[in-house]
This record gives sequence, structure tokens and C-alpha cells, in this order.
Amino acid sequence: MLRQLLIIPFLLAGTHKNQESLKLYSDTSISTFDNRHILNNNNHIQRTMGISINLYRLSKAEKLDDIKDLENQIAKTTDTKVDLYKITSDLAVIFLNSTDPYSNQNTIPYKMLFGKEAHKSVNVGEVGGFLPSSEILEITKWIKTNKIETFDGFSKMYDNLSKEVKKELEEMGSDDKVSLFNGYVRPLVVLYFTALENQNSVVFIGQ
Repeated sequence: MLRQLLIIPFLLAGTHKNQESLKLYSDTSISTFDNRHILNNNNHIQRTMGISINLYRLSKAEKLDDIKDLENQIAKTTDTKVDLYKITSDLAVIFLNSTDPYSNQNTIPYKMLFGKEAHKSVNVGEVGGFLPSSEILEITKWIKTNKIETFDGFSKMYDNLSKEVKKELEEMGSDDKVSLFNGYVRPLVVLYFTALENQNSVVFIGQ
């Protein structure tokens, strides 16, 4: 399965305090790697090195730099954050019914899980993505259209995945659909509909 390098900002975030891990990336030019090897191992790295992508609701904004009290807002919304743990790739594969869900950053599921690329260091980790308030509506429309706000809707999506995708999920060691919905999909849905109601933006932080 192909994995794009776009997830690497989050992978680095989870190890930004580990100097040896950082040295591996900083000392070796990406061009010297076999790209397919890197892409195929992003999910393995995310799972085994404890990388977790967390979503936080912030104030209304169109750009990350517009938020002047970022650290304070993150601290205040910690209790409502969504921790996607190590299964962000699993959800991307499911939502797009594809073994290559990272090839297009402009898909709604991609933006829902990773945001639009952004970089900033904060106390709790490293920002790898940001979603402006104006783009929250299209996320909630996609959720409603695909009916993943209910277990029945998510279950139907899951059951209708291609054989190739189901095999990929099995090889990834993905959770069952009940655990995925209760642990990750439902909280994600709640976060986005709450963000829509409050005109929030969303920041994506690797921890």
C-alpha cells in the first residue's frame, strides 16, 4: 500500500523530543530514500512509535497565524479534544475506500482527518494541520451524506468496502467497526458539528 509523505509532519511531532529519531530524518535527505519503502511504512511508524493525532477546536479563524493565543486556547479545550490515537490511517482508508488515501490532499476525508498543511510548535506537540472555520460546513455535509454520524451508517460504509481495502485493514491490524465507531468516528462527528455550531476552526497536533 502506498503512503504519502504528507503524514510525516505528524510522525515527526510524536518524536520531536527524541533526538535520535529526529537525527534520522534531518541527516538523511528524503531523496536518498526509496520512496515506496517510506510510504509503505508510515502506518507502521505511526503505530509503533506512539504517534497520535489530536484535534482541538479553536476560535473562528481562516489562518492559523490569526490565532494569537493558540497555547491558551489549546489548554482550555483539552477536555473536548479528539484523540485519533494511531488509527488515522485506518479511517482514511475506510472513508475513501482506498488503499492510497493520501494521494489527494483536497478530499474531504483527508481534510477532516489531517487538515490543511500547517506547521507550528506548541507545548503539547507539533501542529501538522489546520482547518479554517469556513471549511467546517463541507465536512459536516460529507458526514451527513455518508451517514457516518450513526453506527448503522458507518457500518454500511464499512461493510461495502472493497475486498482490497478490507484486506489492507486486516494487514494494518485495524480495530473492528464497533470499536472504530465508538472510539473515534463518533467523537470526530461530535467535534465537527460542535465546531460548526460555534464557528470554530480546528487544529491538528501530533503528540
